[in-house]
Amino acid sequence: MQTDGAQRMGLSAAMSDGGWARVAVLCLGVWLHAADSLLAATVMPSAVADIGGLSYIYWAVALYELGSIVAGAVTGLLAVRLGLRRAMTIAALIYTAGCVASALAPDMGTMLAGRMLQGLGGGWMMALSHVGVTQLFPARLWPQLLAAVSGVWGASALAGPLIGGLFADAGLWRGAFWAFGAQAVVLALAIPIILRHEEAAVGASDILPWRRIAVLSTGIMAILFAGVRPDGLEALALALAGFALLACAFWLDGRGVGRLFPPRALDPRTVWGKGYVMILALSTAAVGFTVYGPLLMETLYGASPLVAGFMVAIESVAWTVAAITFANAGEKLEPVLIRTGASAIVIAIAGFAVTMPEGPLWALAPWAFMIGGGFGMCWAFVIRRIVESVGEGERERATSSAPTMQILGYAIGAALSGIVANMAGLGSGVAEVEAAGLAGFWVFAAFIPVALTGLVVAYRLARVRLARGG
Repeated sequence: MQTDGAQRMGLSAAMSDGGWARVAVLCLGVWLHAADSLLAATVMPSAVADIGGLSYIYWAVALYELGSIVAGAVTGLLAVRLGLRRAMTIAALIYTAGCVASALAPDMGTMLAGRMLQGLGGGWMMALSHVGVTQLFPARLWPQLLAAVSGVWGASALAGPLIGGLFADAGLWRGAFWAFGAQAVVLALAIPIILRHEEAAVGASDILPWRRIAVLSTGIMAILFAGVRPDGLEALALALAGFALLACAFWLDGRGVGRLFPPRALDPRTVWGKGYVMILALSTAAVGFTVYGPLLMETLYGASPLVAGFMVAIESVAWTVAAITFANAGEKLEPVLIRTGASAIVIAIAGFAVTMPEGPLWALAPWAFMIGGGFGMCWAFVIRRIVESVGEGERERATSSAPTMQILGYAIGAALSGIVANMAGLGSGVAEVEAAGLAGFWVFAAFIPVALTGLVVAYRLARVRLARGG
């Protein structure tokens, strides 16, 4: 096991000759995706007041998520075909086009098209940033550099809504999209310069598997649409259809040419399958607080939107703190961190189920910190195990699939928590506080079995021993 001093020396050596500039490029890609996903929450009400389309406001978020998941799914294949430098440049330009469309939008249709492009470009940049860490730097430094990526993600949780709020309060909601589009232009110009020594393409002639992408997208859309259907049976039917389409997409992908994911991506008998199932299950189970926490806190305890927002932000800040704290942990601590992180997430979800209906408000903060801290302490080590367990030719797919599974889990969890909340009567207008209390229990309790699945798989992943070289 390396000492902290040896690891710092290794990091300094790796950062020489433009290393920090490469890290900055990767972090800017993460920032644009993460901050933009949160920026919309504070900008969209002002946009709707200007251009209309209130009934479609959910789809401004849903289409962004859809674009992010689809982009993440094709990242590994396109990174192989195009090379990191060219792929990141194209992603930044697609994101820029989306920002321009949203900034100029005369109606909600144009806005939704812009949000889809922002999701595609942003999701691609997010996944490529993870690919860049594993392509550009040695494996021993991945936890430290992924901690930097997590730090950017945590900062976006605070800054994204704040930036959006400042533009909205000034009556300049379009300026928020112009500001992020300008940053994407800077990134597109910087990538060819800073990554000029990287391979332009690694070679591969596989065409994009459009049919599988269509099946995957349709499945995701069905699940997202299920989350906002008021009728419980209709919502469950849509969700089940969506899951069937997702299963079909993964089945087809495992047997096709030009795969989107590593083979047997969700097979827990493989090392990488364990990692993906863990990420997918825990992300699905944990997103309820992000989706319904603010509404429940405002309804049950009269919390202001600012207080509720900062309570939710605790989760992202804790992720950052934990990632940085444990970035230099040696190989002997790695299994402990994976098991401890997964256990903390499960305990926190159960804690929310008990605490949310009765309070007090401040008692929710430790559970938010535990969820974020749990992900932060194990995330980099799970990714390292996934990537090191696949063949050399699968590493781009393996790396990009990790954040894609996370976003997919968030989308599934958000939709399912919407079904649970609707079945509990939240939003029906009848006995609203009583319904909020009931939803405050079930939005978390219903996902404990899913979280326990992630925990069991995490323990199995932690037991795996991998042969490692520098």
